[in-house]
Amino acid sequence: MNENWTSPKIIIGNAATGSEFYKRDDIIEEIWDELKKGNSVLLAAPRRVGKTSIMQYMEEQPTEYYKLIFENIQSTKSATVFYERIYTLLISCLSKTKQAKKWFEKFITTKSIKNIGKDGIEFETKPADFLKATNSLLKEINENPDVENIVLLLDELPEVLFNINKTNTEDAISILKNLRHWRQQPEMNKKVKFVFAGSVGIHYVVEKIETRNSDLNDLATINFNPLSENEAYGYIVWATTGATVTYTTQLKQHLLNKIRYFVPYFINLMLDEINRQAKKTNNPKITTHDIDTAFDTIVKNSDYFKDWKKRLQDYMPKTDFDFANEILIHIAHKESISVQEIYDKAIKYEKTADYMEFIHDLEKDGYIVEVDDKYLFISPFLSAFWKRNNPIYNA
Repeated sequence: MNENWTSPKIIIGNAATGSEFYKRDDIIEEIWDELKKGNSVLLAAPRRVGKTSIMQYMEEQPTEYYKLIFENIQSTKSATVFYERIYTLLISCLSKTKQAKKWFEKFITTKSIKNIGKDGIEFETKPADFLKATNSLLKEINENPDVENIVLLLDELPEVLFNINKTNTEDAISILKNLRHWRQQPEMNKKVKFVFAGSVGIHYVVEKIETRNSDLNDLATINFNPLSENEAYGYIVWATTGATVTYTTQLKQHLLNKIRYFVPYFINLMLDEINRQAKKTNNPKITTHDIDTAFDTIVKNSDYFKDWKKRLQDYMPKTDFDFANEILIHIAHKESISVQEIYDKAIKYEKTADYMEFIHDLEKDGYIVEVDDKYLFISPFLSAFWKRNNPIYNA
């Protein structure tokens, strides 16, 4: 009976591509502005805001005289593997060159490269040292006036650094130092730039590795602001155009009042659940009650949000996590927390020397926001999840 039912144009979980990608022109333009200035870029944003989708879009829609390649490097387990991936990404990107095609064809014959395909590079003989090979290749690229500009779009770099650091701190430091070296040395950095992103705060990870952030201070930081209310209205219109379930101005306003933090992922969760329930009852005429019910249903489905808590558990030492988690539980039950209340908890956990660094990290990672000298959850979804996940709290 629902054969003619049309669902909204959304995607949940995977990166949005093609017709399901909602283009953020302001962010894309800002990234390109920095790259054209000669800067490498750090996409500083909480999870689920669309960093991966934007990088994949940029790979598919490059600007003239630029060759881009996207890679999720999360599975990288060592510095050796990391350098091999960088080298093969550079080779793969060069294989798309038009201006330097003759040079590249001659070049690969000297590098024992047998084949370059969708599944990677097939070597007749692999380089004995991929770091050394990468350093040499970067110099050759920069010396060749015919080679287009290259941008490596690397997703999940913080996770790579964090996981490697757990077993081999020297490897993690090596990656940080060499990335900085490639970005700053004139004989290497003229034509090759990087865009880094990840769903764990890279500043926190780097501080844990090196106790400072100096290896990041040359990056141009692009902040992903949430959609404005007008943009969020426009997003709902874009996502539901042609869909069976439609939204009046009143319904849009009620939906946005429930979400408050306007990123496409949270809007998509609501549109998807509302559509699912409406389709189930074969009734496309929704009400504000249906929106409220969808919100409650989403909160009960912890699969949507448990990753936010697990991420903190994974990359924080236990005492750090316990401190951060108690702050979040307090906010969930009390709606906000003051700096004095944070300090009182810092005394309990012996964190008085650096307690505000934890708060700033929670802000950067998209958990909380400061409003009128108090901190509250950035999203009612997260607040409701934390309260449901920790129903009893004795302040």
